Amino acid sequence: MGPKKVIIGLIGEIGSGKGTFVDLLMQTAPNLKISKIRFSDVLSDTLKIWGIPLTRSNLQNLAVIMKNNFGPVLSHAVYMRVLSNPADIVILDGVRWQSDVDLVRGFPKNYLVYVTAPVAIRYDRIRSRKEKEGELNIPYEQFMKEEQTENEILIPKIGTGADFKIINGTTLEQFKQQVQRFYDKFLNRP
Repeated sequence: MGPKKVIIGLIGEIGSGKGTFVDLLMQTAPNLKISKIRFSDVLSDTLKIWGIPLTRSNLQNLAVIMKNNFGPVLSHAVYMRVLSNPADIVILDGVRWQSDVDLVRGFPKNYLVYVTAPVAIRYDRIRSRKEKEGELNIPYEQFMKEEQTENEILIPKIGTGADFKIINGTTLEQFKQQVQRFYDKFLNRP
């Protein structure tokens, strides 16, 4: 890993706008090679290998099973992906556990960014994006139940340790301005 590589740990609840943060940062810094690794990518790959449906519930259950039975193996798998990634900035999307924070903080140049939004807005977003099986028709009660799972409930607490916080509850233009402030404060320096 080169001495100038920056690792950004992206913390955020479901539907808060983590993916949009990545897209906007890429637009803000077009001269930098930016790559995203999602913690859930490792989980998705595992579910696909076993032919298990790619639902939010299955992803959450697998993460908890792995953590409780094998320790921070998910963080280790993501670490191995970071080492082979040639980008200037690697964004680790989906920081949810203390072991994920430790992974990010273990790199010389690192930042934690917390992207959050009001729950009603997040619920509407996940229903419209249809990223995982069953999201389009997920009842609000089920969404709120999933918010209370072991791997979701710590997100706001972990977010308090972030270097930068973005509240994504208004317009895309205001979100862009917050991403620009992050870039100017942390990345646009020699």
